Amino acid sequence: MKLVFRLVVLAVLGALGFWLWTVLFPSPEKIVLKKISQLAAYATIHNGEGNISRAGKASNVVSAFANDAEISFDVEGVGAKTLSGRDEIHDATMAGFMSLTSLSVQFLDPIARVGADKQSAEVTCTARVTAGDSKNFGIQQLHFQFKKLDGDWRITRAETVKSLQ
Repeated sequence: MKLVFRLVVLAVLGALGFWLWTVLFPSPEKIVLKKISQLAAYATIHNGEGNISRAGKASNVVSAFANDAEISFDVEGVGAKTLSGRDEIHDATMAGFMSLTSLSVQFLDPIARVGADKQSAEVTCTARVTAGDSKNFGIQQLHFQFKKLDGDWRITRAETVKSLQ
């Protein structure tokens, strides 16, 4: 009976240790997916949110990107545009946040693939963006490239993916 009890305690301690290890040292895939989730939260602004809060969220959005990052998008109703570098990304984010009453950003079904070097990653997901109460930009597939810079994962490129009509 003592042996069974000890084995059960040992198994519970082993499972607890494994769980704690995964919480304290998550895989690169989990870290990158968390970054994508945070980006969507930072890019979402609510009706009545003040300018200081919007400026803080814009700074958080920009902090997800590398200094030389590039965003290339082609959205129906908006057109094609490329933003290069954090300054352009910041200016565009601030302009958008200040001109919209609200913005809802969701990244659905993200899939992360980490490179063999464990220093780069790619994420594909589907974005659903709604501006204000009625302007729905629809569903758009996105592709993100990440690079581990100074110990932190940063987006180096983000682009919309053309889908077949």
